[in-house]
Amino acid sequence: MSKQFIFDVMKLDEFRKSKGMTYSQLAHLLGVKHATIAKRWCAHTVLPGKEAMQIIKEVTMGSVQPNDFYD
Repeated sequence: MSKQFIFDVMKLDEFRKSKGMTYSQLAHLLGVKHATIAKRWCAHTVLPGKEAMQIIKEVTMGSVQPNDFYD
């Protein structure tokens, strides 16, 4: 029998809202500018780079995964 892992996966903006965070608060946690969060990553106009995706995964404790940026 194989083990199955179930994650509560969500988009970055959903994570932000679920934690009651502003774009600025999330940006501070991720070490980026407010506009990077609000106008790029959450708006899906620019994808985070590999390093940023790793930081997002760590900060969100796995709730937001790299695949969540692709529709």
